[in-house]
Amino acid sequence: MTIDLGTQFLKIGIVKPGIPMDIALNTESRRKTPNVVMIQDGHRTFADAAIGMQVRYPHLVHGQFNDLVAKSYDHPSFELFKQRNSFYEFDETPRNASSINFKLGGESYSVEALTAMILANAKKFTEEYAQVADIKDVVITVPVYFTPAERLAVERAAQMAGFTVLQLMNDGTAAALSHGIFRRKEITEKPQRLMIYDMGAAKTTATIVEFKLVKEKYEKQPKMTVLGVGYDRTLGGIEMTNRLRDYLIELFEKTYKPKTKVNTNRRAFSKFAKEAERLKQVLSANAEHFAQIESAHEDIDAKLKVTREDFNRLIVDLEPRFGEPIEQALRMAQIPIDDIDQFVLMGAGTRVPKVQENVQKTIGTKEIGKFLNTDEATAMGALFQAAHLSKGFKVKPFNVEEKLLFPVEVHFVSKVKDEKTGDVVGEKNVVKTLFAANSLYPTTPKTISLTSYSDDFSIALKYGTIESLTKKQVQEIGSLLDNLIDVEISGLSDALKNRTSEESEFKGVKVSFVIDASGIIRIRRGEALFEPKSGIVGSIASTLSGLFSSKTEEGEPQADEPTGSASSDEKVDEKEAPKVEEPTPEPEAPVNGTSEEGPKVNGTEETSSSVNKTEVKEKKKELPSVVRLRIINKYPSAYVPNRYDVQEEKRRMEAFAEKERLAAERAAAENELESFSFECSQYLEESEFTDFIAEEEKQKFEESVKRIRAWLEDDVTKDTPTKEFTDNLIELKNVVRSVKRRQELDTIVPEKLKNLETLLDTTLSLTTLGNNVEEDKALFKKEDRDALKTKLDKLKSWVEDVRKHLDTKKKTDDFNFTGKDIDTKIKNLNREVDRFMKKMKKITTLEDFAKDGKIDIDEIVAEAEKKKSSNKKESKKNETTEKTETKEESDSSKKTEL
Repeated sequence: MTIDLGTQFLKIGIVKPGIPMDIALNTESRRKTPNVVMIQDGHRTFADAAIGMQVRYPHLVHGQFNDLVAKSYDHPSFELFKQRNSFYEFDETPRNASSINFKLGGESYSVEALTAMILANAKKFTEEYAQVADIKDVVITVPVYFTPAERLAVERAAQMAGFTVLQLMNDGTAAALSHGIFRRKEITEKPQRLMIYDMGAAKTTATIVEFKLVKEKYEKQPKMTVLGVGYDRTLGGIEMTNRLRDYLIELFEKTYKPKTKVNTNRRAFSKFAKEAERLKQVLSANAEHFAQIESAHEDIDAKLKVTREDFNRLIVDLEPRFGEPIEQALRMAQIPIDDIDQFVLMGAGTRVPKVQENVQKTIGTKEIGKFLNTDEATAMGALFQAAHLSKGFKVKPFNVEEKLLFPVEVHFVSKVKDEKTGDVVGEKNVVKTLFAANSLYPTTPKTISLTSYSDDFSIALKYGTIESLTKKQVQEIGSLLDNLIDVEISGLSDALKNRTSEESEFKGVKVSFVIDASGIIRIRRGEALFEPKSGIVGSIASTLSGLFSSKTEEGEPQADEPTGSASSDEKVDEKEAPKVEEPTPEPEAPVNGTSEEGPKVNGTEETSSSVNKTEVKEKKKELPSVVRLRIINKYPSAYVPNRYDVQEEKRRMEAFAEKERLAAERAAAENELESFSFECSQYLEESEFTDFIAEEEKQKFEESVKRIRAWLEDDVTKDTPTKEFTDNLIELKNVVRSVKRRQELDTIVPEKLKNLETLLDTTLSLTTLGNNVEEDKALFKKEDRDALKTKLDKLKSWVEDVRKHLDTKKKTDDFNFTGKDIDTKIKNLNREVDRFMKKMKKITTLEDFAKDGKIDIDEIVAEAEKKKSSNKKESKKNETTEKTETKEESDSSKKTEL
């Protein structure tokens, strides 16, 4: 499945064997799902159900927090969120000081945990829609401006929800891919360029992609390359809606003059926000409209006229920003607008006429296209990529290359050694570019060689100079740009302790990095290399140590040979990775195949390759030439959940799910009891029912129904156990079942009994056959007739008892037998008749039997022999004819062949 993780809505794509790619419907049968969650009294409510409660409980319905992942309380994104959502309560002293946590019902929930809950709910209803037990693989779309740390936080949130993340895909790229796969036949060797302008709820992006056929190993395949992107992460539909909301509040207070301000009342404030969203959509198609809010504030019904000119005046200062993402994307791509073959709008924000007007000014005479499905193109493009990445499907290849916005550098301290003594005499700071700005990813692995270290050490990954972003954009990213990852590499000291210079020579440490298709930088492995002094192993190590030639400067990144995907390499590394603490290490299962993690310290996380323990001294000759080192990743400026956070949230979500399951069972039991008790009240008014219930029984039943209905209305609370509902339901159902049984049997038993009596009379007549003839001439033997008659007499006695019971019982009496009992008697009787008929003596013809019962055995035998002889002659004649015909056919065949 795929999840288009929008700020306001989720769009879910689904593909399974035998069913084409499609959008999954949620529990309300809608194609898009509100991205919100509500937690009240330990119970969670999602999507449309939560939106329905937003006016009553605005402080409990949480959404629009996509841009808060991996952030701290002092981040600009949080300041903007708090300004737009002043009624939320935050936990500013959480377990981890750098993460944003919401207070809900006395509990604290991180942004990533709430995101995981929403993703898990999407997983649940998609499984119901697809009618499958479990869906694991997912592709999730994220904004193009997300840093590697933010992307990793989203990936970990998905892992909390039980997903295996195949890829995090930029939403603009996914939408462009949707365009490409449906127009695959139009792609040629001549480059075709497409720009997608997408204004969503909270952001605006412009993405320029190029389609062309490229020569692969066996054939030419389409390839899509991102040439440039531009964005405004705070410009979107929410900004315009909030301005319209504030204008409505101002107009309301000016017109109706309430005693208190609207923004002091959460419910009133939410009502105006909801009406502003509706009004914005209406004004996109109409020149004016009335905003109407029932009991808006202080029991005042508001009716306010708003024109499109009023709305345009509210957003006039935003107009210069509408075209900036387009210009930024063109600068990054280094092409003029004339080189764009197609320009297309996406996103609900682009429906605003003023937005379209300003965009048209920016692109000049270029025609604006609207051929992409605004709501579903992103999900469908990501869905194609999900099918491509998943092992269960085979799709035509369509290569995708992304543009790297954030260049990555490696910073480390190089130890300067004296050439003669080998002693450390100084240090120098070294900075090397790992992945350059505007390069494409996924990248090939890059390896740096470090030769000056002889004990455990640290390096740092930082962002390089970001020339493609504006000063405002850099400020909006905030502290996330201060540092990317602090990498602690350990195990080198232990590896060197157990080796002597006579046995092997230490050649240095190499550390390998990659940026995968999700835009996340991964440390694939860290290794210490040794060169044994002699032997075959020594020659192999010499080849490996070629990386450390004197011509290569320390820390200079070098591209690895292609050895498959980065993700697969990383998974293999993890399987081989033993724990450092244990002498005989066991592999530790990573979360979602990503790096193994240790406990988080001050907002950091731990990922690892591993250290291979050296063998005991008597096996020194078998020491490996390559020793895997332990790697610990720390994110000093971002909150990234580690595997312990993932496991903890999984447990908490499982507890939620179990509690909700029990609550659902209780609610179902209460609803069933309430419905059935009302049904019972109606039964007591129907003569068809009351005719079959005794007066005393009826009185008790009436009392039970009244008591239970009164109990449901007055005494039931949220703490009432499920068992009380089920016990009361069973009490009512037992009475109703008993009465219904009487009704049913009163209708079907007489008819079934009549059928049995008819069959019994017919069968009894069989037992009289042969009574008037000699025994040797009778059709059935006497002992067989007597045996059958005994059984029939016993059955006749049972039938007479049943008939007597039917004739004397009242309607309110229970039956002492069932319709099935009569059916069984009929079945058994038919079986006895079948057995009896098989015992009939063999006779020749009915004419012979009609001769007063006198049969001449000799005559019958002679006639049988004569008939047998005649059959043999006829058989021989037929065989001769068949042989003749076969020979003639054979001869004819031969003639034909000749």
